[in-house]
Amino acid sequence: MKKNLLKSTVAAAVLSSSIVAFSPIAYGKTTSVDLGAVKSELNKAAAQYVNPALTGQLAPSSSLYVTLNSAKQSYENTKKAINSSALSATEKAAKLSELDAAYNEKINKGLVSYIDAYNYATKYLAPIMKEMKEAEAKNDFAAVVKGYHQLSYQLKDRTSILYRFSGKAARDLLLENYKKPADAVLKELAVPVTIFMKMTELNTFQAAGKKEEALKAFAEIEALEKTLPATNKYKPTLSKEVAKLKAALTLITPTPAPVVTQEVLDTKVAALITGLNASYAKNIAVSSTVSNTLVVAIKEDTSVEAFSTGFYTTLVTGLGVTKVNGNAPTSVEALTALKMAFGEAKTLADLKGKTIVLPVTVGTELNVNFTIVFE
Repeated sequence: MKKNLLKSTVAAAVLSSSIVAFSPIAYGKTTSVDLGAVKSELNKAAAQYVNPALTGQLAPSSSLYVTLNSAKQSYENTKKAINSSALSATEKAAKLSELDAAYNEKINKGLVSYIDAYNYATKYLAPIMKEMKEAEAKNDFAAVVKGYHQLSYQLKDRTSILYRFSGKAARDLLLENYKKPADAVLKELAVPVTIFMKMTELNTFQAAGKKEEALKAFAEIEALEKTLPATNKYKPTLSKEVAKLKAALTLITPTPAPVVTQEVLDTKVAALITGLNASYAKNIAVSSTVSNTLVVAIKEDTSVEAFSTGFYTTLVTGLGVTKVNGNAPTSVEALTALKMAFGEAKTLADLKGKTIVLPVTVGTELNVNFTIVFE
């Protein structure tokens, strides 16, 4: 009897040892992994930049790296816990998917993307704006122009980074503090910078003795200067420079305008179409089947303001126009009439279906009604 009892006890002990040996607990494994704590930490990490924005403050990126590193560590530790657990393959996949979704939303699309956007705004946009302001204070317009081109590149090709993170309040605040002021500077400088570049071009023509080219460049400069509103802070200085150029250019005797026949004008129109299609291929396609008429097919929309000045200047110089509505092509009267012809159109798309008729004088005496049809 004692022998049987002893055998039973030994057998039980062996069975118990076997169960313990093969139990997940014996290897430190667990049959469940709670994601509540790590998801709470991820939410708090994102709140580090979201909550300040709700009170009108931008959290500096330097204050967020400790939070980011902690969130990354918790994420990695939780992944290891899931992978080393006794959960089934299906359960592990579900837990990992839930964890990855939370991390992607709160950290990748949230905290990390906010840090990238903040660093971009403060390390690229802000320094360029600061340098431009300093150059302006020193009357170093060449440096202002350099900054303008740098800023233009940033705003055109890189500011999408400011829209990639979640959190509307923080995003709006970042745009208000950095992108909006940069856009305003760029808009105010667009025409002045173009004038400055044209002045440089004119000086090159003068130095090379190319008087016709210099006069054409000045016509463009004068037309651009007249489009500057009185509120533009660069207008007084540029107006003085344009006046100086005009006084200097009166010493240049232009070649008398040739007598132009309709046949000659048709040839000029053909050449003009080739030039316009080369210069504005992205936005328009120009053709003509009737004398003194251009048909402008709009391909890609852009602002009328950005398009009209260059288009008008190319048309005037290409055809040899000496008067528009009886006035000099760059006179206030001619430019006012042109503006009225475009009406309230803000973009090329607004001009579709519109026909503009310009009474022009080509050469010394050929008067025609030149028609531009937008379609």
